[in-house]
Amino acid sequence: MTRLHVRYDAKSFPEDIVFTETRDRGNFQGRYVQHHPWRGEAKCDAVKTYQESLSARFAKEATDLAALTGWPRSEIVAKMAQSGETTTK
Repeated sequence: MTRLHVRYDAKSFPEDIVFTETRDRGNFQGRYVQHHPWRGEAKCDAVKTYQESLSARFAKEATDLAALTGWPRSEIVAKMAQSGETTTK
């Protein structure tokens, strides 16, 4: 492994990441990209469509995170709302 970029704390990840050596010598690359909503000044017509799509996007992100972690979706939605990420569902 050449690098790993992750931020976590005891509340989010109660157990440390553990790596185990295997006999598999094939290459593997994983990637996770986190997208933050654009909060800039609206200067074109496309921004209205983009802003209207955000609520549905936030709803999907909350559902996906709940499915992956087992965290209550209602708590995820409440935390998202604190930063202005409101959902339609």
